[in-house]
Amino acid sequence: MSAITATGAVGSRRRIGPIIGKVLLWGWLLAALVPLVFMVTTSIKPSGIAKSVPPQWIFKPTLEHYQSVMSGGSGTSVGFDRLLFNSVAVTLGATLLTVAVAVPAAYALSLRSFRPRKALSSWILSTYMFPPIVAVIPIFVFAGKLNVVDTYPVLIVPYAAFNLPIAVWILRSSILQIPYEIQESAMVDGASRFVTLRRIVLPLLVPAIATVAILSAILSWNEFLFALSLTRSAAKTSPVGIQEFTGMYGTEWGKLTAAATVIVAPILVMTLILRRRIVSGLTFGAVK
Repeated sequence: MSAITATGAVGSRRRIGPIIGKVLLWGWLLAALVPLVFMVTTSIKPSGIAKSVPPQWIFKPTLEHYQSVMSGGSGTSVGFDRLLFNSVAVTLGATLLTVAVAVPAAYALSLRSFRPRKALSSWILSTYMFPPIVAVIPIFVFAGKLNVVDTYPVLIVPYAAFNLPIAVWILRSSILQIPYEIQESAMVDGASRFVTLRRIVLPLLVPAIATVAILSAILSWNEFLFALSLTRSAAKTSPVGIQEFTGMYGTEWGKLTAAATVIVAPILVMTLILRRRIVSGLTFGAVK
């Protein structure tokens, strides 16, 4: 009888454990959503109550802040439509450059004939821990000498450089999962390394390339430090433009939250749609 009772108690604890874990997880998720909900609701509040403390939750929604932000209203030097265009251009350029460099680099680091491939791969991944702020001043000096400050290339190249370590690691791990015998068979039939890469490896690597492109786009879209230091107005991106709503006379919370919502929305939607691809890409690096 005591054995049955002990077994029942153990079974109850095993059932309660997962329930408690789920409750804590959902509680944490709901708490994480509070800033997002506050941002969106504040962006549609009329100007008179956007700054009210405590916040008012009953109000008539308005899009006046979005209209002002997108048209470059008072308090902004450039319309947010232009800033968003700059962000899209820089993000696309950095993503394409990252993929174009990472694919051949990852393929080279996966070749068995390349002896230092493991040490070099580990070193490349370690550079991902390099703090970007250390590189801002040297890049600014070189950009000034080359007269490329406030242009798209001055952002695209650093963004691609800082995205490359994780991109190369993900692609290399994916290539290593492709049976090497497939490449050897192609080379026995007379295919060169380039032909093998183009006709054999690349078609099998498309899912991993998509993952790298998604991660690179997210990192480039949200970058602030280089965009703040290396741009003025022509190539200024949306994360930098959002600071104009905070000045010496206070913060325009309605416009600030409207601009923040416009910036967050594309990344949030893309992450929700492609979340499985992003998670799988992050776990590729752990596969030998």
